[in-house]
Amino acid sequence: MGVRGLTSYIAKHSDQYLEPYELKDGSIIIDGNSLASQLYSLVSNCNSAFGGDYDKYANYVKYFFSLLKRSCVTSFVIFDGGYEARKLPTVRARLKDKVSTAKIITPLTQSKFKCFPLFMIEVFRDVLASMEIPFAQCDFEADAEIAAVAQRLQCPVLSYDSDFYVYDVLYIPFSTVVLKPEEHESVQYTDVRHHIDCQIYNRDKFLDSLGGLDKSLLPVVSALLGNDYVEHRMFENFLSQIQLPRNCSVSKTERQIMGLFKWLKKENVETAVEKILQHIEGRQRKVVTKKLNEIIAGYRIRLSNLFPYLVIPMEGCSELECSSVTAANLKGKENVIHSFSDSYTDNNSHQIKTVQIYEHKGGKENRRKLDEPLLYDIDMLPQNMFPDWFKDSLRCGNLPRCFINMLVHQIHFSAPQVENFSLPFSHRISLSLMCAIYGLLTAGNVTHELQLQYIVYNKNAQLQTLVLSPTYGTASVKVFPPLKSIPDLPVSIRRSLLFDVTGFDADDIVILNSFPDEWKIFIVALTYWGRNVSEPSLTIHHIHAVLFSIISLNVVDRRAGYYRSKKTFLKQNGDKLKKIVMLQNVKENEDKTDIDTIEGDSGELLDLFKNNLPCDRENNCGSVTDALMAVSSEECLCLVETMLQYHQMNDGLRSNPSLFSVSVVHMFAQFQSCLLHVKHLNALLNLPFIQCRVDNFYSGTFIYNAYMSFKKHSDVENYVLTHLLKCASSVAALYRVMVKSVTDFFTHLTVTQRRKRTHKKKKKNGSKCYNKSAGGNEENVSVRSQTENMRFIDHNRFYALSLGGSNQ
Repeated sequence: MGVRGLTSYIAKHSDQYLEPYELKDGSIIIDGNSLASQLYSLVSNCNSAFGGDYDKYANYVKYFFSLLKRSCVTSFVIFDGGYEARKLPTVRARLKDKVSTAKIITPLTQSKFKCFPLFMIEVFRDVLASMEIPFAQCDFEADAEIAAVAQRLQCPVLSYDSDFYVYDVLYIPFSTVVLKPEEHESVQYTDVRHHIDCQIYNRDKFLDSLGGLDKSLLPVVSALLGNDYVEHRMFENFLSQIQLPRNCSVSKTERQIMGLFKWLKKENVETAVEKILQHIEGRQRKVVTKKLNEIIAGYRIRLSNLFPYLVIPMEGCSELECSSVTAANLKGKENVIHSFSDSYTDNNSHQIKTVQIYEHKGGKENRRKLDEPLLYDIDMLPQNMFPDWFKDSLRCGNLPRCFINMLVHQIHFSAPQVENFSLPFSHRISLSLMCAIYGLLTAGNVTHELQLQYIVYNKNAQLQTLVLSPTYGTASVKVFPPLKSIPDLPVSIRRSLLFDVTGFDADDIVILNSFPDEWKIFIVALTYWGRNVSEPSLTIHHIHAVLFSIISLNVVDRRAGYYRSKKTFLKQNGDKLKKIVMLQNVKENEDKTDIDTIEGDSGELLDLFKNNLPCDRENNCGSVTDALMAVSSEECLCLVETMLQYHQMNDGLRSNPSLFSVSVVHMFAQFQSCLLHVKHLNALLNLPFIQCRVDNFYSGTFIYNAYMSFKKHSDVENYVLTHLLKCASSVAALYRVMVKSVTDFFTHLTVTQRRKRTHKKKKKNGSKCYNKSAGGNEENVSVRSQTENMRFIDHNRFYALSLGGSNQ
């Protein structure tokens, strides 16, 4: 939830309320969403303005958990699930703030404002999985689950959420953690051990420092100050009656906290609530009483259902007693959005039915939403809505939490990105995928026509709602199977479903099979994006930027090691690099005597280099998979310095913000949306394909820099092969095969020329446009040209597209 002002108050009085603590030799329960965002904020080089540097972020997350492991700390990470109905108005308000922030982020302002990238939580989880750190996803809010597990294990919680000042748990605020391990001598071991310095909060000591305040009153403080479920303005009349300290050097909120603590010393829960309600209008008392009861109950620690997913034994745990919520409770809900204003039909795909636009209006609907019965977990919902396999996948974190919101509330909140807000919102390209996902989620359980309220943002960065109708069938699967039956379907059927939704035909599938298994979902998303993007116009430079990112992150980094500093790289690999370069020169000059001059004491290592130096493999690799297997690690080492320049932001973008092209970022924001929804579809189909790790494929800064560099060259492929990859023939061979394969996905593109007006000079051929004759029913882009519908044929399949240059 978050209690307004409490974190700042306790931090200001940390000498009274927090104690020094050495984190070591034990367990810790981690608030996953909180830690993920805090770590991202600390990675200053994760340039938010470019859509997210997932490689740098993943490396930092790995570093953080390696510190915990080095200190012999066992981590259990718990993530938030779906939204409770009473929190939806807060979520909507925060989305509006996020959109406003995303609109003003530039390379100059990104240090002041944070816009978390689309895959932040997923990349965080991927690192946890790779390090075998247990994690689980809650059905709804995580705070109570985190507190329950922490109490069960008698260990502290790591978060940055003021709610944990109210729960009866040991709490380590993340702001107190020193991210540098200290050495200490261990009594049990003869070797040097490590610990992490931090500060810890103990609720009992906090209450004692306040003169023995009753712990049951802390939730009342939370309600009065305001949290995610109640606005503090509701209690303004009451708070105005509290005697506040006259200290003018502190804020009003801090004085209210001090005054509340002083007043509550003489009260218990019953008397406090009674006096609070005396200052509430009669017609509002029933609603306020219910809210107060819900808030107080929300801080009551109950049995968690996540123990099996965290592999924690449940012996000794008491049974949870809670009221049941039946399907009848979920019927007849008022829609959060109302006031029909317009209709909207998207042309991205024939699968999208009429999409209606609604406008947001606050008022009674939002307040009534808060009065609905509380849901503690999805076991309280009908079995056919959440089959066992689906619940398990959600709690294991294999499915996104937005699926819960889509099923329980029939609502989905878009995630704003840094993008060009004068163009259609970046997730518009994925609407057909959204309709299919919602159809798969609700297939077999439809008793009436369902519609998904999709909260998005328009060109003015204002919230609006698209009403999406689900898709219930495709060309090969006429009727979607019920959700409970998806795992029982053959892999071939589940793959066919994914191919149908993404527009893949038999020829596309043949091409896709030439890629490594862990690349396929990424390539599917790349193809869907290329065939459906309309604004800005796609050029060859965009495609090459993404492919070059794959070379850097998935090939060079994985074979040569992760380096983002030239100094560190040369310090660790300088001597080895010199030997490799010398051997390459020897090979080129066919001068065998030069080899003897560099052998010395490194004969065995030198033999290894000689045996692994590649020969000319240009014509020996029939598939991307074969070419990837033939890549030389030594050649990848030679490419590290070349790649480093693309990982760093151009400082000129800070001094001259006008150089920053948000339209370029918008183009790749659309790609991220495609990738997100293709991955969600793959997860919902119970993973017919291996999920790609985004940090191994995508870096926003790298792709932006690559695009800005590539657009200066008419023949991008030739530039990459002869300049950037000239010292790595095996990597160049891989890149050539990648370009050829990806080009084969876009054989439907028709390239035409158009005349470009110049300043009173003869007319020259200008930039090219192409139409998408097979990408749904998007309107064709047609232009007049000297040669109508002329098809370019060139050894470089992308060369024709590149002639026109960039639209950015």
